[in-house]
Amino acid sequence: MNKTKIEWADHTWNPIKGLCPVGCWYCYARKIYKRFHWDKEIRLDLDELMIAFPKRPSRIFACSTFELFHPLADPYRNNVFKQITLTPEHTFIILTKMPERIDRPMPDNVWLGVSVTGSTDWWRVGELSRISANIKFVSTEPFLGEVPSLGVKEFDWLIVGRLTGHGKSRNPRKRAIEALVSQAAALRIPVFLKNNLREIWGAPLIQEFPK
Repeated sequence: MNKTKIEWADHTWNPIKGLCPVGCWYCYARKIYKRFHWDKEIRLDLDELMIAFPKRPSRIFACSTFELFHPLADPYRNNVFKQITLTPEHTFIILTKMPERIDRPMPDNVWLGVSVTGSTDWWRVGELSRISANIKFVSTEPFLGEVPSLGVKEFDWLIVGRLTGHGKSRNPRKRAIEALVSQAAALRIPVFLKNNLREIWGAPLIQEFPK
């Protein structure tokens, strides 16, 4: 478990190790594995699984470097959720690109989110709506500027961030971010603009959390 610079979490926890098979072209974890020559074998790290959790209630980003609902995680998923249910004082934040494979209701201390880049993969939000979870959220990072129509309130929190590590050519325009934020505000959905949007946004960043 590590302290993290991710603004909306306190720690990351990665009991499933190995190179994530989803293979997103912008994935920071894949770059880290390549740069530091980490072991790419997919496995359950028992030491990390059973690590001592913080004494104070914390927001923990679970499986930040691996897709928890990928078929190759099937042998290990129950172990992860068992530890989550054994530590109800913590909030575990789970983010997925494969909501169609979610096979269970979420424990009360889980915030469940889907990762999207814009309107093209917004279908994941519909999949999220069928899952039972106390808090559901959408992370548009990287937000590539395709503004979806939110329509009705299907989730409880919206995170927006830019693509990092690839220059500025794919930066969303401010008006695209404003359009997304405006829709969320109309639906009373809290919005969290990541620090990497500061230069684009210009004004003080909106950094709200769900209640």
